[in-house]
Amino acid sequence: MKRSAKAYCGLFVVSVLFYCAAVRAEWHSESQGIMGTEVSVTLWHKDSAVAKQAIAAVMQEMQRIDAQFSPYKKDSELAQLNRQAASKAQPISDELALLVEKSLAISELSGGAFDLTFATLAQYYDYRQAQKPSEAQIAELKKHINYRLLKFDASQPSLFYAHPKLKIDLGGIAKGHAVDRSVAILQKLGIKHASVSAGGDSRLLGDRRGRPWIVGIKHPRQRPEEREAVLKLPLENLAISTSGDYERFFIDEQSGERIHHIINPRTGKSAAQLMSVTIIGERGLDTDPLSTAVFILGVDKGLALINDLTGFDAIIIDANGKVHFSEGLMEAE
Repeated sequence: MKRSAKAYCGLFVVSVLFYCAAVRAEWHSESQGIMGTEVSVTLWHKDSAVAKQAIAAVMQEMQRIDAQFSPYKKDSELAQLNRQAASKAQPISDELALLVEKSLAISELSGGAFDLTFATLAQYYDYRQAQKPSEAQIAELKKHINYRLLKFDASQPSLFYAHPKLKIDLGGIAKGHAVDRSVAILQKLGIKHASVSAGGDSRLLGDRRGRPWIVGIKHPRQRPEEREAVLKLPLENLAISTSGDYERFFIDEQSGERIHHIINPRTGKSAAQLMSVTIIGERGLDTDPLSTAVFILGVDKGLALINDLTGFDAIIIDANGKVHFSEGLMEAE
């Protein structure tokens, strides 16, 4: 997928930047803390009442998805599934079936780099308390991280866990789905120009009234308040997702290692080859899990995966700070 972009060197992460000479009254923005991250909406509409209604609808949808798919809310569909699905197959909603089916497809595509069952072990990491599982726990539980142990029946739909210790987490796909759903809601309300983001996942609806949205690529090792864009991409009507080792992490006091939330299913430990992966595509439902998969695959295998797909581009920063681009971005003028 060719875009207006050139290959630059530097360290960066992604965020949507809004440039205008003066803020016009027709642009409306709001941010809230939902899904364990910051959800932001910026949209254009000449009627402020309609704009407020649209933003409220997006925030309500984000809250609904969080309530349904958070593993930390005991009454959520996901939490109930994790408690019961190892006993017998559980009926699941069509929406959860969509997420599971897409996740399993990305698992197959990536050779298991993306795997919902990483939660079997990841549940024992606590980044706020700087705690990680013991080596014995890792050795035991990583054996059970295997998406093939998920027995999914699309016709019902239903899901069965073929091991009693199995757990799943939708953290690698739910936010991408949420921004997609939000844009669909905005379109139904007649909104034609908007940006919706949930943490590292964004969807761009239309353009900025005759100009593209400018997606800024920023430094992953600078403090958030100090980060400056070192690369800018003009984009519209696209999804963009970033996975990075700076989102949820702590530094191990003994080893000095960065312990972060992107767990390699094969090792049961934080993937260590990269700092950041950004994927550009049509839908967050695809870009979100692909960014995680590429992060775990590393530069060579990750770029090979994206270059073989139609409609996707990637920007990868390795552990040494070197920047790598997919073929579509390298060819763009």
